[in-house]
Order: sequence, then C-alpha cells, then structure tokens
Amino acid sequence: MLTNQQISLCRPGVEKLANPVLPLARLAAMLYITGPFATLEALLDELIEPVETAGLRFEQPAERLRPFLAAMRPIERLKHPGEPSRLIVDENLQPAEQFAALDSWIAQNILTQELEEINSLLCGPCGCTLCCTGPSSDLAQEFFEIPLQENETGLFHLPSFDTPATRSASADDDLPFTINNIPFYANSAALYHWHTGWSMILPRLSCCPNLDAASGGCRIYPNRPDVCRRPQIFPYMLEREPSLDFDYEGRPHAPCLCDPGQNSGNLGLPLCQGVPERHRILRRNLRPGADFQAEQGLMIL
Repeated sequence: MLTNQQISLCRPGVEKLANPVLPLARLAAMLYITGPFATLEALLDELIEPVETAGLRFEQPAERLRPFLAAMRPIERLKHPGEPSRLIVDENLQPAEQFAALDSWIAQNILTQELEEINSLLCGPCGCTLCCTGPSSDLAQEFFEIPLQENETGLFHLPSFDTPATRSASADDDLPFTINNIPFYANSAALYHWHTGWSMILPRLSCCPNLDAASGGCRIYPNRPDVCRRPQIFPYMLEREPSLDFDYEGRPHAPCLCDPGQNSGNLGLPLCQGVPERHRILRRNLRPGADFQAEQGLMIL
C-alpha cells in the first residue's frame, strides 16, 4: 500500500501512463501515409486541432508528438526509399509484411522512449526493486537476465564468465550452460558473455550488488545501465537476435530487425538516434528453452 506522499510523488508518472502517445503516433502515421505530406514535420504543422483516438483526447497533438519525431521517422521511408538496415522476421523466420514491420519498429522506438521516462518517474517513489532482484521463491522463473552493454559490466562487482564456452551459448539454450556440472542459474549472481552479448544473471532470491538493502535504492542510479532505465514489463515489440544479423553491401552484421526491402521496392529503415543497438525482451526466462510470444506475433528469434 502506497502512502499519501508516495501517491503524490507517483502522480506525474501515473498521468503519463494513463495517456500514452502510441495511439496518437499510429494515427499520425496513417495520416502521413494517406495525405500529401512529404515529411512528418509537414504533417505536424497541420495538426493544430484537438484529436481523439483510442478513447484518448490530445489537446495539442503536434506538440505531444514532436519529442517522438526521431522514433517515428522510419515511416517516411514509404515515401523516401533508402537502403535496408533492419530485418524484421515473424515467428517462422520469414520477413514480416512491410507495414507490420514498420509499425512494430516505430512502436518499439516509442515504447522505449516513453516507458523509460515513466519508469524513472515511478520506480523511486514506489520503492520498487523488481528490476534489481531475482525471482522470488513463489515464481516459476529460475532466473532473470539483465542484458548489458560491454562498457556497463564494470558497474557490477560480480564473478564474470567470458570463455569460448559461454560465447557459444546463451541463457535460453535448451541445454543450459553449466559450471562444474551445475546449471549456471543454480549458482550465485554473475556476469556472462553469451553469444548474444553480456548479461547479468540474477538467480532466485538473489539481488543486484548495487541494490542498497537498507534504503531500497540504487547505489549507481545516475550511471545505471540503459536496461535499468526501462520497466521490466515486456514493453517491446521486437527482440534483436545477433545470430541472425546479415551482411548488406559490404557492411557486416547489420542488425536483424527490419528489412522491408525483402518485400517491396528495396525500402529500408534508417538507424534511429536514441534507440539502443541491442534489443531483447526482458525478464522472459521461465527456463532455458521456454517459449515466449512477442506482441503481434512479430519476434526476432
């Protein structure tokens, strides 16, 4: 139960959570596609009246959307083709339909940006430590995986495993990586360099070394990793799978997220500023090899 003070402190985050921008962004995308607009900015110049969509009312739609222009920019590729830089596949590893791929990539960008702000507004006042602890004893999960960039691993004083064996495995393998014949998740919290990249593994009843048990706060909050700035509630539409990265015109390892050119007219998606290079669905681990279905059936496998 939250105190009155906590409720007051949470109000800015709750208000943003109750008024998400994604429905408005999707409406704006349809207006852009069907209208005579060369750029998104040209569309926003015309959005001067209040708009209602998905049960929400936006008094100043253009101003609400402006902070998300970079996230929405891929939709312009429908009118201004460019070289492919993403490959989005469905659950059958087939290139997704072009508009579905664009919609999912834009939704991924917007959710990442918007939920990061909401999460930061709520986690402190709520005293939430769900992102900082492993599964409790009453949960089905054996562990939680916290993906990290290589330059973030130094923030965590934990045992580190970076060997040819770990780099050829992943946390989701059907046959889990073992240490002295014991599954990795049955050991204490540690850092692992998988073939998908670095991650911190928090087994059951464990916690992040930077969690202050007395205050419930994070000792490195201002410098916390990207993944810790976002809610652990499966907000993403897509997951990146580096093992499916592809070569395109001499550029090795283009991210396996979206390449609409496989379906129509060599249309492609540009790299989007502010979007992390690695994309993984968080806290999805029931056991190594367990199935997880991404939203809308679009999943990087």
